[in-house]
Amino acid sequence: MTTRVLPPSEYPRLAGTEAETIWPLLTAVGCVVVVEDGDQIVGCHVLQPVLHAECLWIHPDHRKRSSAARRLWQAVQATIRERFKASSFATMACSDDIRALLAHVDAVRVPGEAYVVRVGGG
Repeated sequence: MTTRVLPPSEYPRLAGTEAETIWPLLTAVGCVVVVEDGDQIVGCHVLQPVLHAECLWIHPDHRKRSSAARRLWQAVQATIRERFKASSFATMACSDDIRALLAHVDAVRVPGEAYVVRVGGG
């Protein structure tokens, strides 16, 4: 068996794996680690840095009736485009208010549960 980072020219070989719909979305810094048995991919994992936004907060006196949320949203979008050179970000919803806000901006719900995995040394 061989373990390696799959070159982008070979990404179409990921058809039939969990990564088949993801690899077209990878940026230049993303990659796919594979385990191969001969010419067959027997394991793969997509690695892609993702911009993550959290802790959205608007003062209660300024919710649903002021321009604070709109101004913040415009500034966040500009910052994501200009500073991070990104066109999307990941976030979490822990309340119905945030779920409603995410629906309002046409956010796409990602199936599954979110986890943080610590990477050990060596």
